[in-house]
Amino acid sequence: MDVFNIELAGVPMEIRSRYRYCRWFCRGYLTDRAPVFSVYAEDDRLAEFREYAPDMRDEFLERDVIYSAIASKLPHYNRVTLHGACISYKGKGYLFTAASGTGKSTHIGLWRQYIGTAVDIVNGDKPIFHIENGSITAWDTPWCGKEGWNRKHSARMAAICFIRRTEDGKNRIRGVEPDEAISLMLRQMFHPYEPEATGLMLDLFGRMIESLPLYLLECDISEDAVRCSFEALTGEKYTSPGIMATPEEINQFWHMPG
Repeated sequence: MDVFNIELAGVPMEIRSRYRYCRWFCRGYLTDRAPVFSVYAEDDRLAEFREYAPDMRDEFLERDVIYSAIASKLPHYNRVTLHGACISYKGKGYLFTAASGTGKSTHIGLWRQYIGTAVDIVNGDKPIFHIENGSITAWDTPWCGKEGWNRKHSARMAAICFIRRTEDGKNRIRGVEPDEAISLMLRQMFHPYEPEATGLMLDLFGRMIESLPLYLLECDISEDAVRCSFEALTGEKYTSPGIMATPEEINQFWHMPG
């Protein structure tokens, strides 16, 4: 058993893993701080995850189960995880969330491509959110999706945007009321497997959707889609600068260091 400590969103924790790969994966987050909780991949959880990913390598499966275990502990510390891509623009955080394959990574890549260096990545797939005293802060994690987009920094959240593919080729965005946002967000939550943690998580997500502006974006893959979301979320007028970065450059800028 490999035992080591990491720190995520300001919370030190102990990881107990069967494979040293997990330590390598979390190498940028190792800490000497005393942990406040410990997690490992339990056999029954590994079996559950194996049903959904029968061909996944054991060390990768353990990595994902460990993050699920972390997500179950974090609500006790006013922190929750959410499946989504989070960027920062002028220091403010914007979360784009949708079902896998909808295009959230593509959309935030377009923001960087057309808006430029004022846009940075927080985490491309599984950020952590700290909710306290009316403030919501997005934090990076090494669990950052197949693109590997991640930067070690945090950003105070300014808005959440749910994404759908447009069915008529038109880009549009509208505000979302909290009641509608609940059903949209439930699909993207990491649900704890402890009843007490589930109650805490739901309370924290309720505070998130009551505190932040919420939007539903229907979009294609275009500069106009960037204009549509950028103007609504930031309140600024979009002015086309031409392409500021290529997809290859974005991968270089945002890819978590090896």
